[in-house]
This record gives sequence, C-alpha cells and structure tokens, in this order.
Amino acid sequence: MCRLYENPSLRAMGGGLIRPGGLELTQKAVEISALNPGARLLDIGCGTGAALRYLIDECGFRAVGIDPSQLLLTAGREKNPGIPLAGASATLLPFADRSMDAVVAECSLSVISDVTKALDECFRVLDHEGVVLAHDIYARNPSGVAGLRGLELKSCLTGAVSKEEWLQRFRRCGFTLIYWEDHSRVLKEFAARLIFDHGSLEAFWGCSAFGLDQQQMQSALRSARPGYFLAVARKTGDPCL
Repeated sequence: MCRLYENPSLRAMGGGLIRPGGLELTQKAVEISALNPGARLLDIGCGTGAALRYLIDECGFRAVGIDPSQLLLTAGREKNPGIPLAGASATLLPFADRSMDAVVAECSLSVISDVTKALDECFRVLDHEGVVLAHDIYARNPSGVAGLRGLELKSCLTGAVSKEEWLQRFRRCGFTLIYWEDHSRVLKEFAARLIFDHGSLEAFWGCSAFGLDQQQMQSALRSARPGYFLAVARKTGDPCL
C-alpha cells in the first residue's frame, strides 16, 4: 500500500510540511492554546520536523518530534542536524506520564491505525489540563467514509471520519473540546497547488500512488466530501471505558 505522506513531491511543494494549512494553522493552534514559552511539547507524526523547527525556534517551546517513517526522519536530520527527532509510534509513546504540556497532531491522527490508543497515550503523557492541538481531515458526508476506506492508499484521506466521530474520540479518551473550526479552504488550496505542480489531480494520483484507480479515487472523494478542521482539546478527566 502506498504511503502518501512519504511522497517527495508533497515535501517539496510544502517546504517540508506534508499537509494543508502550512505553519499558519500551527501558529493559530498555539495562539488558541495560550501555551507559554518553555512549555513541554510533543509533535506526533512530525515528518521531517519542519513544524517542529518552528515550534522550537519561533515559539520557544521545549519540543520533540516522533514519526514512524525512517525515510522522513533521515531527511529531517540531514536538513536540520541536531533537531530532536525520534522514531516511535503514537500508540506507544516513549515518554513518562505527565511529561508534556501539549501534544501537536497535524494531519497525523488520521493515518494511525488505532486512533483511540494514540489518544489514550496522549492523555497519559499530558500533564494536568494539558492540550492536544490537532488539525486533520474529516468527512463532511459520513456516508462516504466506506469509499475512502477501500482505497489502496495510506493517507489522512483514508482515515477520515465524520466531525461527530472526531468529537466522540476526544470525549471517550478524557478530553474536552475547547475549540473547533472548519478550515476546508486550505484543503482546496492544497489541491489547487497539486494541480498546478502536476497538471491535474489525476496526474498526481497516478504518479504518487503507483497506478491508483483514479476513477475509484474520484468517486470516493465526491462521496465523502473531505473537509479540514482545527481543534484544541484539553485533558479534563479519565478516559471513558
């Protein structure tokens, strides 16, 4: 199965950021959370560490990033020697209980096979009233989720669920949502840049997914109507069993 987030054309297009929204959404999430410089922060699914560099240099956080992709970690270390990157899974975080003030998940939760387990791990490592700063894909038409699941592709698109399901996930894992905002505009802008770079979305999918059935892809996208959100959730209680 193709792992879309390892595609080099995406990294080149986004300056190392393999997602919509760029640092603009990172900055907005940080502002909403009101984190102070020096806060302990974990970036899960950090990729090459482009956002992590911003969080350390511009925001003054004590931040570390993890990613399961050795390809992306190697590229990040080559570009930014000394940046604190580690190979790890979000479902088994190599950090102590209550050792973080915030967890950043930028278009990464949706590519994790067990999102509940990942959020449970976020809950564990977060200190009292710590926050998860997330932006990700969601399905504006929940009935189209099944079509996305059938794609031979590992990406945030195939992990999309409805807004209601996202809210339930946070709640079940002991978080209270304090902010939700639709940013589907940046997803459209991201698609427009793919078209500009490749000539068409069909050309991009054909190249990046090694012959992915383009008709199936387009049908799934039309049905699910993917959107993009920014959310901030605070650790407030025990996960629901």
